[in-house]
Amino acid sequence: MIRINLLPIKQDRRKEAGRNHLLIGVLVVFLEIAVAVVISLNVDDQIAEQQNKNSSLQAQINRINQTIAGHDQILAEISEHEQRQAAIEELQAARTGPVQVMLELSRILSKDGKPTIADEIYQEIIKKNPARGFDENWDFRRVWLTSFDEKDKRVTIKGQGMTHEDVAEFLRRLSLSSFFVSSELVSTNLSGPSIDTRALGATSKVEVVSFTVLGDIRYR
Repeated sequence: MIRINLLPIKQDRRKEAGRNHLLIGVLVVFLEIAVAVVISLNVDDQIAEQQNKNSSLQAQINRINQTIAGHDQILAEISEHEQRQAAIEELQAARTGPVQVMLELSRILSKDGKPTIADEIYQEIIKKNPARGFDENWDFRRVWLTSFDEKDKRVTIKGQGMTHEDVAEFLRRLSLSSFFVSSELVSTNLSGPSIDTRALGATSKVEVVSFTVLGDIRYR
């Protein structure tokens, strides 16, 4: 009877099976590591993407905060600019206003001069009250001014006239002028003239009418 020893074959198969199990185990470990690496990389990408989003949002928040922080400053700058502009306009009006009024007084007290007023308005005024019209033949030299003071569009005019009628003529012209909102004679008295009146046919000892007029003016 022939006997065959199969023990080495069985041992070789067991060893091969062991190697296969070991190889499978190693492959499984590598697969797990690979999956872990892929998952880790994906998570890192998601984290990086989220960090970028967070940075973008933070930048927007910072810009909004800067805008809000500068809002009060902008309002303050606008307010300061408006105040400066108002002051400039007030100074400009104060600079040109009295000059315009002085020119108007010069027109009133000059040869063939008359107050600044639209002709249709003037005609309507004298139609209702002829006594309010100015005398075109009046000698302007019969009234002269000694001082002019203006503050907040309120003027004080002082001067002298040869007679009360001359002072009244000056007041009529002021009342018609578009530069004067109102005018009022507040005082008169007789005194010596402040100019040489001999050219008007008067002696140096003649008494003239000193007057003070208050008025409200508008700048054109």
